[in-house]
Amino acid sequence: MSTAATSLHVKGEAVDIGHSDATVWLSKHGAEYGLCQIYRNEPWHYELRPEAIDHGCPRMYADPTQDPRTQQ
Repeated sequence: MSTAATSLHVKGEAVDIGHSDATVWLSKHGAEYGLCQIYRNEPWHYELRPEAIDHGCPRMYADPTQDPRTQQ
């Protein structure tokens, strides 16, 4: 689980989008703008990944516990 020290939400680099047409649109077009779904179990969570514009989004983690950035 992320803490204030490891959360990208706190750093302004992640956003949670409620179930809506926006999540459908982002899943199709987000990488074009550097916005990527990072966790397979959190379809609402998107992170700023500027490198995705040129290289596509990174492989998703199963869930946040698999993400080494959230570990302390």
